[in-house]
Amino acid sequence: MGGGITGVTCAYCLAKGGMRPVLIEAETLCAGSTGNTTGKVTIQHGVIYKNLTGKYGRDAARLFAESQAEAVEFVAERVKEHAIQCQFQRNTAILFAASPGEREVVEAEYKAAAELGIHAELAENPDFPPGSLLALGYGHQAVFHPVRYVGALAAAAVALGAEIYCGTKAERLENGEAKSVFCENGVRIRAKHIVMATQYPFYDGPNLFFTRLYAKRAYAIAVKAENDWPEGAYISAGDPVRSVRSHTENGERLLIVAGESHPTGRGEADMEKHYAALEEYAGRIAGVGKVLARWSAQDYETPDQIPYIGRISENSDIYVASGFGKWGMSSGTLSGMLISEWILEGKCRFQELYSRNRSDYISSLGKTLSGVFVPVGELILSKLEGTESIVGLRRGEGRVVNFRGRKAGVYRDDNDDVTILDISCTHMGTELNFNSAEKTWDCPAHGGRFDTSGKLLEGPPKHDLKVYYRGKFSDLAIK
Repeated sequence: MGGGITGVTCAYCLAKGGMRPVLIEAETLCAGSTGNTTGKVTIQHGVIYKNLTGKYGRDAARLFAESQAEAVEFVAERVKEHAIQCQFQRNTAILFAASPGEREVVEAEYKAAAELGIHAELAENPDFPPGSLLALGYGHQAVFHPVRYVGALAAAAVALGAEIYCGTKAERLENGEAKSVFCENGVRIRAKHIVMATQYPFYDGPNLFFTRLYAKRAYAIAVKAENDWPEGAYISAGDPVRSVRSHTENGERLLIVAGESHPTGRGEADMEKHYAALEEYAGRIAGVGKVLARWSAQDYETPDQIPYIGRISENSDIYVASGFGKWGMSSGTLSGMLISEWILEGKCRFQELYSRNRSDYISSLGKTLSGVFVPVGELILSKLEGTESIVGLRRGEGRVVNFRGRKAGVYRDDNDDVTILDISCTHMGTELNFNSAEKTWDCPAHGGRFDTSGKLLEGPPKHDLKVYYRGKFSDLAIK
């Protein structure tokens, strides 16, 4: 279930192993986070190895690096094997420090990487990004165009015997001896094994994933820069995180800048400020000739920075892959590799490292407590927050209003059509906030997102929002 890099990689590996997998996707391939990533494929996941060494020891941190390196090489090998035209390019992944405090963090990360046998190099006062004090570079990493890669890999999977059905949304999973997935078009799919490659697990089982997966949104822009800049995939060691890479399209070199991460539903009141901050940063490091594109994505963090990959319970034939923490091009690829290995061979390398049963709560207690109790606070706060008047609602604007004695969300589009929704999230009832940059209703508790018509876009909810009213704004004003 899921047509991003995780699901397609898994289907490809299973088909190559002699099985005939069926992949279903609610929208189109790469319609979710895979299609909105910056396309870095790397073992360098920000500040990671000093943290993992401190929590689980060197052996676990070394296994993490080894597994992620296998995912990088898997992508490189598939690109070569199938002659995939996806702008795959080897490069150096660079963690940089922009302050004395960040410098200490980068030095500690270098020490941890060296102790694990990871080859990385330090550079003092690098020229880029301007003002950096220290840079830690991991060679032989990569970047690519994820949509083109996944599309070609899907075609290769089909050629090997896989079946792929887009526009097929799952509504319910029945976990019996013979497992069934019920889809909204009346289709019922029976299977021995079910893989939830859906970013957020479609089926929870005994895991209470809403207490251990924390939704974050981030933003990105692609610009035509005024000045030149060196190759590499950069990320800052501190907040606010800034991620930078190059991309060449039709012979033109573009600068991609990403960052402004925040818990879903809890960013700036004016979400446009996130894009403005990225444009300002791009201007400082390379100059902005023109902003060519901008987009956003959502992903989920775990308490300890390690994804959940594997069975949802002991001896279960339902598998989960989630919590990639914005590093889904390597972790998603790895998930597809490992879960297919589990299905084909009955066991999986690295299964203990990525197990949902590891001591993630205990090793990262502060983040766990915040992840559990902040959503509770958001639920309570959302019920206490007031409403605005509908008078003066502009086109393209959304507000929380009182509609016939009920708290509701109203949106007025450019054609003067109005939709009024019950904005209680269909997951656990938290009131949604309007995201002005993306024109969505977002849940500040667990990351559910809905469009202005009430349709579920992503996250733990299973159902769309209830519609109170649809019509012309002028008709509503008269009433």
